[in-house]
Amino acid sequence: MKSQTRVVVIGGGIAGCSTLYHLTQEGWTDVVLVERNELTSGTTWHSAAQVTNFGATQTMVGLKSHSIKLYKELAEDPEYPINYHHADGGIRLANTERQMEGYRHFASVAKGMGVEFEVIDAEECARRHPLISTDNLLGGLWDPLDGDIDPAQLCQALARRARLAGAEVYRNTPVTGLTQHRDDSWTVHTEHGDIDCEIVVNACGYRVNEVGAMMGVHHPVASMEHQYFLTEPIKAIEEAGFRMPLLRCPISDYYCRQEKNGLLVGFYEQDCKTWGMDGIDPNFVNALCPDDLDRVMDVLEGAFARMPALMDVGIHSVVNGPITYTIDGAPLVGPIPGKRNAFCIIGLRAGLGEGGGHGWLLAQQIVHGEACYDTWVIDPRRFTGHANVELTALKAIEDYQNEFRFHFPHEHRPAGRPAKTTPLTPVLAAEGAEFGTVNGWERVAYIKPTPDFEETHSFRFNETFPVVAREIEAVRTGVGLAEVNGFNRFEITGPGAHDWLDTMVCGRIPRKDGKVGLTYLLNHHGNVKAEATLANLDADTIWYGSAAASESHDMDWLQAHLPKDGSVQLRSLTNDWTILVLAGPKSREVLSGVSRGDWSRAAFPWLSVRRAFVGIAPAVIMSVSYSGELAYEIHVPNNQLYAAWLALRAEGEKHGLTLFGGHAVESMRLEKGYRHWKADLITEFNPIESGLDRFVKLDKPDFIGKAALEKQLAGGLKRRFVTLALDCDHAPAHGGDSILANGRCIGTITSAGWGHRVGKNLAMGFLHPEFAEVGTPLQVEVIGEAVAATVVDPGLYDPENQRIRA
Repeated sequence: MKSQTRVVVIGGGIAGCSTLYHLTQEGWTDVVLVERNELTSGTTWHSAAQVTNFGATQTMVGLKSHSIKLYKELAEDPEYPINYHHADGGIRLANTERQMEGYRHFASVAKGMGVEFEVIDAEECARRHPLISTDNLLGGLWDPLDGDIDPAQLCQALARRARLAGAEVYRNTPVTGLTQHRDDSWTVHTEHGDIDCEIVVNACGYRVNEVGAMMGVHHPVASMEHQYFLTEPIKAIEEAGFRMPLLRCPISDYYCRQEKNGLLVGFYEQDCKTWGMDGIDPNFVNALCPDDLDRVMDVLEGAFARMPALMDVGIHSVVNGPITYTIDGAPLVGPIPGKRNAFCIIGLRAGLGEGGGHGWLLAQQIVHGEACYDTWVIDPRRFTGHANVELTALKAIEDYQNEFRFHFPHEHRPAGRPAKTTPLTPVLAAEGAEFGTVNGWERVAYIKPTPDFEETHSFRFNETFPVVAREIEAVRTGVGLAEVNGFNRFEITGPGAHDWLDTMVCGRIPRKDGKVGLTYLLNHHGNVKAEATLANLDADTIWYGSAAASESHDMDWLQAHLPKDGSVQLRSLTNDWTILVLAGPKSREVLSGVSRGDWSRAAFPWLSVRRAFVGIAPAVIMSVSYSGELAYEIHVPNNQLYAAWLALRAEGEKHGLTLFGGHAVESMRLEKGYRHWKADLITEFNPIESGLDRFVKLDKPDFIGKAALEKQLAGGLKRRFVTLALDCDHAPAHGGDSILANGRCIGTITSAGWGHRVGKNLAMGFLHPEFAEVGTPLQVEVIGEAVAATVVDPGLYDPENQRIRA
């Protein structure tokens, strides 16, 4: 066994084997995989192994497309062919029009990745799958490339190719410990000796937290028992003359695929069970949980109704094994938060089907620092400290019970809530607030007009439309107050702070005391990494503010680039302070009534910051706006947040102050052309492509990504960011929808919604540069319908920023 290598991958299932293989494909061949038993002896061996192209985001579609292409290539390898039933086709069923509209949206998302889905009616579903009934069925989504694969053969084929490229695989080699050294390298301790390496990858399936504990971290991954059975042969299948398509049924919570001349039928029952919460038997290898078909009888009855042939066939065998889930159901693939040279590829509940793509994207991150797609949807850093095992288990149960039911826009499911709150959460609830969640924080979406108000989640405009319109009108004409909790906030101090920050961002940084500036950080490829507001509180203190979801992401990036001489210190205040936003033309009057000092336009202009008091509460106040109105961000310590709130509410009564929420903010920022991190700002595009030209100063001596950006610009722009006005009023576009020119997909929507102040249906997105001129007529797919759209000037509302500067 080697004593030194570049990367050690721990775990020999699909996650580990795929990562090892793809590392060699990226040119790193001095790599090792260690497995405590035999390859595929964990969850992988009993996987139902379905290989779908369906994904709710373009990143997921892209990585699944890679898996399908790779698996087809492996299956056709004459030296080591494997069993892969490619392109049997698959149907996701629906019995409501809302579900069908969701499928039309997802078909548009896939189109942008070169994948063609088909939305079909009930009769066509039955024609393609003759075993199903059309009772209580509207239609479905057809995936022509759906199929299934042999799990063990797949992993062995990946391991074989990795070995041929120079990688090594050590079976029956349990890891006993991990030690990280001062230079951030690692020693992997095993029962057969130590291996020194630069990088460690945790690919340990349901044993993820056993290895996590060895490096002092806990991963938000929980396991669920999952059952399927194999039937005896079915005559209709034997006589069909073709393989039955795969079936996924949100109506009755089951799936099935052909297995020989019978069916494999799997269940997502409501009476489901977590597994391994109190530890896992070390001898649980190639093992299963006890059968428990009584638990799935309600689901089985639905399956019988949809597929009557199941009532007349025997059960050949039952499989009940653990599968892993995360808090939001998507895997954790990427850097481990708070650790250097440590990565994970875990929580792969659909591991076999998409594991090829996950390993591909992870290998790119390890070798190149970024992948070809923005990987935030699977990034481990999208969860922070609230992501404990209890919360993960609750969300895993909820996701399991809703396996084939996608999330609708603005739908925030109830399990595990509230996870993060402020002293104002119950106060706002009493005011009628409807909450959504951002990185676990309970954040106000809108204020319900009546206590019994209920929203119908839909891809169309719904009951919240007039509610949000009223909130915005109140802000536009008077003054509104909102809590924006969880915003990322780092305190940066030290004599070298400004000079260091100047190397981190691509534009100018504010250097005068009391000034605020918006800045962008690039990665080493010259593409957008982060967006940050920098505020000079005084000569010694800078505040770095960014999106609530970016807490671990931005901290890791900044810490990785801190000067080695200790001239800069970094401290997180994210969980200690909360923002109250005061917005509207009367906001200065309210602020002046609760805080001593001169708040006039001359004394405190736009992009200023000052320490002050709001009533008796200490605060940091910034004159910045995400709404396009005169506005102030009032940052208050959480222990005095309620005091500041009471003072603002009391003074606000004199000026007609109202409350507003995140939906109103989203509408207003679209009218101003303001970006949303990880929707409109992603690592696939540079700042010029992203429409951030004014924030880039190439005359600076140097900054991270400068050389790469200059090289990109010399080769021309591959995309441009635009704002579009849509000629429809029944529904907004949604992130991932396709932008069309003459029927051809030429771009993708990143965010969208109704602009209430300008009276237009707005959308933002990236498209081919030749279509980016203002006035260009295009089309955008809105829940399956191509509607007319026009490229318009960004920032349609108050383009001269007169209201912000008032």
